[in-house]
Amino acid sequence: MNIALTLGLTLAITPAFELGGDQALGKVVQTTLTKIRKSPNAYKNVWVSFPIQFVSLGKVENPFFTQFVPQSFANFYCWADEQQIWNRKQYEDVFGLLFMAKENEKLSEIYKMKVYQRIRVTGIVRNTFQGEPWIEITDFKVLDKAVDTASLSHMYRGHSFMQKRKWARALSELSLAPGNHLPDHVMGQIHKDLALCHLRLGESDTAARHLEQAVSKLKTLDPETRRMARMAKIKPQTFMDPDARAKLEDHERPMWEAFVDEKASAKVADRPSSPPATSSQLR
Repeated sequence: MNIALTLGLTLAITPAFELGGDQALGKVVQTTLTKIRKSPNAYKNVWVSFPIQFVSLGKVENPFFTQFVPQSFANFYCWADEQQIWNRKQYEDVFGLLFMAKENEKLSEIYKMKVYQRIRVTGIVRNTFQGEPWIEITDFKVLDKAVDTASLSHMYRGHSFMQKRKWARALSELSLAPGNHLPDHVMGQIHKDLALCHLRLGESDTAARHLEQAVSKLKTLDPETRRMARMAKIKPQTFMDPDARAKLEDHERPMWEAFVDEKASAKVADRPSSPPATSSQLR
């Protein structure tokens, strides 16, 4: 019995990247970190693969007995790839229970990662504690495209203005957020938000173009966007904000507009106040 117990404990704490198991058989569940955190017990001892956004390295802490001790494992923090981190509440909801064995050769790459970098991790949910999964990461793959500080800043300010029903100011911020470096699901959300602002202002044609882009980028990830696109065609007036002011105040306008207006004013100033006199008029 003692031999069996010792063997059982040894297997329980052997790093997953050595065991292989279901991972070697290809039985890896493609999911999201959000789903795992919502039902951690359903994923216990299950091999999983999901995309994340890197935050930082962490510090291994062990509030109860697990194999994740600082001598053997490193720890890092992340956001789920699907988290809308331009919203303060989701930005602050950082997940810190990802662990990688120090014997893993890929750990050195984790040490070099920068904030917001996107990776698809593969691992196994080793345990659950206080409603959270403890996940051993055995491998990962770097993903293309990621948000950056500039795009997040514009999206954050845009959302803040949307909450205050300042649709025109929200548009001025959100219009600066898109870029080729952003993942499709982020671009889709930007176009969706731009569309909503235009609908609130009664600009249904422009909104329709943004909704087409949103549906294309989000695909099946957001059925709400498809419903919104249908309603915008049938009854766009239902989205209008009756108290919205489509025109920005002078002090609220984006800086670049000031330069455009300055050039326009210069052209007007250079124009004669009245047409030049013809030769017949001079006689």
